Amino acid sequence: MNEISLPAKGPVLGIGVDIVSVDRIRDLVARQGDRFLQRVYTPAELEYCAKYRDPSERYAARFAAKEAVAKAFTTGIGEFINWTSIGVVSGSRGQPEIQLDPKAQELLERLGGSRVAISLSHTSTDAIAFATIIG
Repeated sequence: MNEISLPAKGPVLGIGVDIVSVDRIRDLVARQGDRFLQRVYTPAELEYCAKYRDPSERYAARFAAKEAVAKAFTTGIGEFINWTSIGVVSGSRGQPEIQLDPKAQELLERLGGSRVAISLSHTSTDAIAFATIIG
């Protein structure tokens, strides 16, 4: 029998959700180019998104993920964490997982959290993310 690891064990300490227009992100990339990309995305995210002919849907999903995680922390992006403090990576089964930089990881631990679970979805027009901080 195959073992399934449950995505979340422990109390929910925070939730956040965000929806982003793919065209909004596409326009930001067109206007600001690398300046926007380097400010918002981690090198791993940029590498992943670059594999696609039109990476805008993936950029939008990751942007929504960062916003959703920041909302779950109740800090927003700014004083405590910045855009690249939160990264989306692929897990062992290809599922999205959140990777935090040391400052964001410290914040997670101060809140009593052990991990951040994330769910992403996107179409050609919109991307949505739902983040849960698990204790």
